[in-house]
Amino acid sequence: MKKLIKFIIKLFIIIFLVELVYLYFIPKKYDDIIDKYSSEYNVDRSLVKAVIFKESRFKETAVSSKGAIGLMQLMPSTALWLMNKLKIEDYKIESADNNIRLGTYYLSYLMNLMDSDEEHALLAYNAGPENAKRWVNSEGYSKEDMDNYVDFNETRKYVREIKLTKNIISFMDKYGIFLGELSNLLEDYVR
Repeated sequence: MKKLIKFIIKLFIIIFLVELVYLYFIPKKYDDIIDKYSSEYNVDRSLVKAVIFKESRFKETAVSSKGAIGLMQLMPSTALWLMNKLKIEDYKIESADNNIRLGTYYLSYLMNLMDSDEEHALLAYNAGPENAKRWVNSEGYSKEDMDNYVDFNETRKYVREIKLTKNIISFMDKYGIFLGELSNLLEDYVR
């Protein structure tokens, strides 16, 4: 019985620590914006959060060495193309609302382009639609054997990391708040 109690206590401590790490790395600050645009453009909110985590670690002012900007790391040329598609005139790419809107719309666009396949859409998000289509349409291509067809190691790693992060976020969003409202209070102290 003592072993069971110790196990349960250890389990709760591990869950508590995982939740603290989750709250630190996946802030709720942008949840309303993510919910709004993931619903509007029919993209899984956990996928949007995973892309933001991977691309910018939720840093609104992030700029990559290649010039990608904002939470979802949009290239200015891609952002301009998306703005024209959505008929947006006055736009600041670094604004959280704007960046998440365009990035989520772009994910939706890529999902449609890649036959609603999330992994293929992620290939396109990272390496561009032309590369993704070339890989996916290669003779003998299969998702199980994706690593042999995707030329860029960075892109292979990107897709794996996004999938893992998305699964963790989905799990934590569904089951992770075992502390209830206390977790919201802890979020302020973790930062």
